[in-house]
Amino acid sequence: MSQIMEGVIAHHGICLSKEVKMAYIRLIVLVLFVEVIITLAVSLGIYFGFSIYPYTLSTLTPSGAAVHSAGFNATIPLYMPSLADLKVPYTFLRVATPAWGIVAFLVTAALMGVQSFIRGMYLGGLKGWALNQEKVPLLVYGRRYFGDMIAWTIFQFVTGAAMIFFAAAFFPIGIILIIVLMCYSLTPYIIVLENISFSTALAKATGTFRRNFGALLPLALLAMMCTLIVSLFRSLTPPWGYAVPLLAYACMGTLLIGKLMKILADKLGINPEQQSTMQLTDDEIRTRGLVNVVIVLLIPVLLFTGIFTASGKHLWLFDFGSKKQIEGISYMTSFSDVYYASKTRYTAYLWQSAEYSMSIKLPDLTGERKPDELRGIAEITWRMDENNHRLQGTSLQIAENPNLHKSQLMYRLVKETAKNGNVYYSSLRGSSSILPGDVEPREPLSVQIMVSGDGSQLFVIQYPTRFDISPVFRVSDDGKYVITGTSPVNPMDFHTYWFTADQRIDHMFNLLAAKNQLNDITMFNRAYLALASAMQEGDGGTVVKVLEMMRKSGVDVKAPDWDIPTWTDHLHRRYQAASLPNFLELLSKAGIQGGYEVTEISDKIEDKVGVYRLEVPFPDGVIPITYKESKVDGKLLSIQVME
Repeated sequence: MSQIMEGVIAHHGICLSKEVKMAYIRLIVLVLFVEVIITLAVSLGIYFGFSIYPYTLSTLTPSGAAVHSAGFNATIPLYMPSLADLKVPYTFLRVATPAWGIVAFLVTAALMGVQSFIRGMYLGGLKGWALNQEKVPLLVYGRRYFGDMIAWTIFQFVTGAAMIFFAAAFFPIGIILIIVLMCYSLTPYIIVLENISFSTALAKATGTFRRNFGALLPLALLAMMCTLIVSLFRSLTPPWGYAVPLLAYACMGTLLIGKLMKILADKLGINPEQQSTMQLTDDEIRTRGLVNVVIVLLIPVLLFTGIFTASGKHLWLFDFGSKKQIEGISYMTSFSDVYYASKTRYTAYLWQSAEYSMSIKLPDLTGERKPDELRGIAEITWRMDENNHRLQGTSLQIAENPNLHKSQLMYRLVKETAKNGNVYYSSLRGSSSILPGDVEPREPLSVQIMVSGDGSQLFVIQYPTRFDISPVFRVSDDGKYVITGTSPVNPMDFHTYWFTADQRIDHMFNLLAAKNQLNDITMFNRAYLALASAMQEGDGGTVVKVLEMMRKSGVDVKAPDWDIPTWTDHLHRRYQAASLPNFLELLSKAGIQGGYEVTEISDKIEDKVGVYRLEVPFPDGVIPITYKESKVDGKLLSIQVME
């Protein structure tokens, strides 16, 4: 690596003295330090609920997840190499909805100050490096150029915000502002090379850019080729999708910016200062050698720190207190018979029980006064499709196995208000992420978390990051349950886990009744499937609605003339003898294909009308449904419930 680096440096005509090499390494350390500070700030912002302009926006994907995607990005490094140039997220955590406020302003301002000071050090060091100086007083450069770099940062901030606003309002004005900002892009370099003020350099920048455009164009094209290659590394699996582009871009970008400053120094007629011939004593040489060793060691230390903070594992430092372990069950949507028959208007669930559990710390939420946010690190045992690698002969086999696995979840839940005024907590406007672990999932996964207002019900939705959660994430009107919708893309990829210290059957009936309130029961062919599903789920309200809908549609209905409480009580009593596994197995009949066996019972062969029997199973027997339907158009003609 060092031989390649030296070759590149020599190719660009820069002295290879030991002092200049160490100056180069010190500049790499400065780049890594700034990027790690930004990584730390962005991850803390996600956890504590503040945004940092522009880094929060640059890492936000449409799904709200920080995903290191495949592809490439060609750009030009300016002032200091930055992961934002390559569209590499600063964190593996899911980026929350941007939250602006006083904290966001203060943290952004502080970060701008630190970045401006170090940018002065960096460009000052590159000036000395480009002009072949031995001694590079970085702190002196940082203090000297701090004010001017702050002024340039503010100028960039204002013009960048205006560019975003006008590009959204009227695209041509946004393009004009981009061109204008490009013409002023040499300002920081001129400040450092000529030791002039920000205002003077700003006035001089456009002319310098125009006169030297031809000389700088080949370097810009080279930079775009180099950054295109480096950006390919962002598709590596975590943490390498963060670490490799960071180190490669810091090294390559520094060489490119150094070459740019050398070209500008020549064009501006700046004479290189005389190299120092100062003689060093043995003690000074030993002291310098020790400092150089520390500087070199800072590179792996900063890379490790960046990886650690990008993963979010440092957030354990803010997670105090004991956790309570809660057992749970899971449910998911699927392309069930009733979903297809209703033309995607009726959702039913497929239920599973296993050794699911969640360890989480929650405050007492039973009182009147409730916190605005909940945050922490939870540990969950759930099912995850993981890639298992095994060597078979000379080939590497990758098998996908759905196994129970423990994961750590970072969460920041924001207080929300349900339709009836009750409170619940959701990560939809907050944030939740799976912290990297020792398992490689089949594909990148995201999570959403919801907690009822009294803290008794906890829900976690696991889904592939490539899917949008907003059409699926639904909360009951009382803010107590997650009633996941059916994704039209791949519903079985959305797994909802339900944790509660008191897993009672009546809670499950309440969840199903809340879910069914959102189902559209407008008359459709095979509507008897909706009736069977509602009976299976113990929802007397939906049973009454479906029967009434059938009558209004001209179906001859013969069924007990019961009201909602009577139907509900009857269906619930039929589950009294069921164990939890048996109860979940029966509920799943409504949410799968082929859950109900249909038998044709016509005594004589009918060409146009068929008579069929469907049985809804319960622990104490079945509820039979006999119906007639047209064999021509599938129209339901009559139905009889409980003969």
